[in-house]
Amino acid sequence: MSGIELRDDILIVGREPNALDELAIDFSAVLSALDIKHVFIAGYLAILTGRPRATDDIDVLIESLSESEIDRLVQELQHVDYWGPAMPLESMYGNLSEGTNIWIAPDEQMTPHLEVKFPTDEFDRASISNAIEAQIGDATIPIGPLELQIAYKLYLGGQKDLEDAAHLYTLFGETLRETELKHWTTELDVHNKYERLTEI
Repeated sequence: MSGIELRDDILIVGREPNALDELAIDFSAVLSALDIKHVFIAGYLAILTGRPRATDDIDVLIESLSESEIDRLVQELQHVDYWGPAMPLESMYGNLSEGTNIWIAPDEQMTPHLEVKFPTDEFDRASISNAIEAQIGDATIPIGPLELQIAYKLYLGGQKDLEDAAHLYTLFGETLRETELKHWTTELDVHNKYERLTEI
């Protein structure tokens, strides 16, 4: 793995974008054109930073929007050839407003796909409001702050989640903001898990 570093709250990924990255970059461009705040989170960040694990989806949070704003987004997605592999894009607002994710992918493609959701708690909202930039090739996308992503992965506690947290901490430990790590691990009540992580 080469050319991946965290510098001044910008994640620099010094490699060519892969298929997952291209999907994230293209979707981010659609959202940005409509001035929709969004952030990529969860397992995709581990993969983006070089962790070799499989995934079928990219998790992305978008700011809470009105029904008319979602309708506008759906129209634009359909215009640039996206669809809903699990359910029609027309059902997006109903699903998101009820706290359900919706799958979005390029037409006729099942995987990889995006799993889009509205923020449902303070941690989701913090991911959006404190997003940092990831530079992939010539493109830039917003990603969740790594300190919060590590803490949330520890909170989820599954084997893959713990491995993701360990990967991010091992890779960026020296450049992470210690005060932010302590804040989020305390808020999520995973300080003991974090202490064990620092001993790896």
